Amino acid sequence: MAAENAGGLGLPWRIVAAPPRLEGGNLQDWARRARYQCLADAAREAGFNTIVTAHHQDDQAETFLLRLARGSGVYGLAAMQEEGIVDGILLARPLLGVSRGALTEIARTSGLPIVDDPSNANPRFDRVRIRELMPALAEQGLTSSRVAETAARLRRAAAALDHYAAALLGESFSADGFGVVEGDADALANAPEEVGLRALALILRAVGGAAYTPELDSVEALRSAIIVLERGEALGRTLHGVALGVIDGRLTARREWGRAGLPGLAAAAGSTPVWDRRFRASVPMLEGALEIRPLGRSDFALKSSRADAATLRTLPGLYQNGTLVAVPDCLGLSGGALSLGSLKAECLVAGRLNPAAGGPVMPG
Repeated sequence: MAAENAGGLGLPWRIVAAPPRLEGGNLQDWARRARYQCLADAAREAGFNTIVTAHHQDDQAETFLLRLARGSGVYGLAAMQEEGIVDGILLARPLLGVSRGALTEIARTSGLPIVDDPSNANPRFDRVRIRELMPALAEQGLTSSRVAETAARLRRAAAALDHYAAALLGESFSADGFGVVEGDADALANAPEEVGLRALALILRAVGGAAYTPELDSVEALRSAIIVLERGEALGRTLHGVALGVIDGRLTARREWGRAGLPGLAAAAGSTPVWDRRFRASVPMLEGALEIRPLGRSDFALKSSRADAATLRTLPGLYQNGTLVAVPDCLGLSGGALSLGSLKAECLVAGRLNPAAGGPVMPG
């Protein structure tokens, strides 16, 4: 129907298939992430840099209440932002101040066919159950507009915290070309608690190749464990795809290999895909099936004076028909009889420490 409506208006359209869904997990969360990824991929292929969605005021109020029920902090309760980043593409939500009723009336008077997603009435989903409570809440003064206004005020507070978290990260932490972040663990303790929590969450998001920061309670627990360390004591934790260690007050965060390793990514010759949200690779013009995959436990020796084996394992390699043919250009190689090419791979971790570089909220 959307395609037919677009065609009738003389607008270009395309239908994109979402990737297969793995069993388990939150269905609506998976669907939301899959939609955004499809939209970002389609926008990039078409040469556009912005996605626009029709999220409205009622969506904003529901998001606030959902996160309130989950115990979210300032960032979660700030709900949806008017602008964000999805896989390097700008995401704009210009209708957050417009009610569902107003948009429904516009749709009905447009003369175009419309449809209501049946999942919007399925009580198995948390959002639908929250939506059913809205009329009763409105009778007590908790209208959609009032709740959305509160979320907007919290977004202002979150923006201020991000300002100081960015300053803390810039002064006390740095990321190298391998995606490892290091810095002064005491900086997280000496900063105001909310600022320290946000800085730590941003480190975890950037290093772990995640789209979002982890849940607040897990970040709180990790920061508490860090700040009680005495000099000479060490700490080792894994969270959100990151292996984090503190030794003598020095914090180091590197990508965790995990039980299943890291996923691969099909890569067309001449393309510049982003792998694991940490590296942008420039794929050479080669024949055959090309894929970006982690170096893992490849059957050759890698030597680098600046990275250990655990870090090298999580770096990208270029595979041709299943065989490793190129490794990141930042590495010194000792491949014996193997002839390996150089893969230009730009590390994006330093840029992802910026609060504005995607994943604007801390879900809870």
